[in-house]
Amino acid sequence: MEEEQSEFRHWDELLPDVLGLIFTNLPIQELLTVISCVCKSWSKVVTGPHCWQYIDLDERSCRRLSHQLDRMLRMLIIRSNGSLRSLHVSGLQNDSIFSFITENVGSLQVLRLPRSLISDSIVKQTAQRLSTVTFLDLSYCHKIGAQAIEAIGKHCKHLVVLCRNMYSPDSVGKVEAEDEANAIASTMPRLKQLEFAYRCISTECVLNLLSCCPQLVHLKIDEFLSEKLDHKFLKEKYPKLEILLLCLVILFESDESDDDEYLDM
Repeated sequence: MEEEQSEFRHWDELLPDVLGLIFTNLPIQELLTVISCVCKSWSKVVTGPHCWQYIDLDERSCRRLSHQLDRMLRMLIIRSNGSLRSLHVSGLQNDSIFSFITENVGSLQVLRLPRSLISDSIVKQTAQRLSTVTFLDLSYCHKIGAQAIEAIGKHCKHLVVLCRNMYSPDSVGKVEAEDEANAIASTMPRLKQLEFAYRCISTECVLNLLSCCPQLVHLKIDEFLSEKLDHKFLKEKYPKLEILLLCLVILFESDESDDDEYLDM
C-alpha cells in the first residue's frame, strides 16, 4: 500500500509554470472547457498567465464571428498579464482590437495578423508599442500601405522577419507595392527574411532592398522578376541569399504553394 501511494503523482501540486508549460500543448477549447474544471489548482493556472504566453487562434478565427473573436482575444490577452510572447490570429475586423493588443503586449516577439482589416492610421499611432517584435506577418491586410510599413520600420528595430504577401487581383500593378518596398529598404536594415510575394515591383526596387537590407538570407518575390535579375551577379554579391519565386497567376486560383520555386543564390 505504501509503495502504491509513493508512486501516486500529485498533478495538482505541480508548480504553476510547469503545469502551464504542459497545458500549452493542448487545444484552447480543452483549456477553457475541460482543464479549468478538473480542480482548483488547474483552474487557477488556466485563468492565470502561465498558459497564455503563446496564443494561436488562427483556426478559430476562420470560424468565429467578429464580436466573438474580439471577446476571446481580449480575455486571453488579459489573462496573459503582459507575458504574451507570440500571437497568431487571422481576420481582425477593426482598429479597436488591434489597439487593445498593442496596449497589452509589452513582451511580444511574434505577431501574425494576416487578412486583418486594420488601417494605416492605427498602425502609425501604435507602432511604438511593438518595439520588441522580431517576427511580423501583415500579409493580405489590404487597408494598410507604405505609411504603416514605414512606422513599423522606425519603431520595431529588432524586426528580422516580415511577411507582406498580397495576392489579389485588386493589388496587381498598384504603385503602393513599390512604396512599401522602398519603406522597408529605408527603415528595416536588420531584416533577415522578407516575404513580398504577389506584388508587382521593379528590378531596381528588388536591388534596392538587397542593398539596404544586407542581412537578408531569404526573399520571397514573384516569378516574373526572375528573368530580369542577374543571377550570376546576385550569387557573387549575396552568396548566402536564397530567393523563393512564386507564380502569381496560379496563386490567384489556389492558396497552395506547390508551384513555388527556390532559387538558391
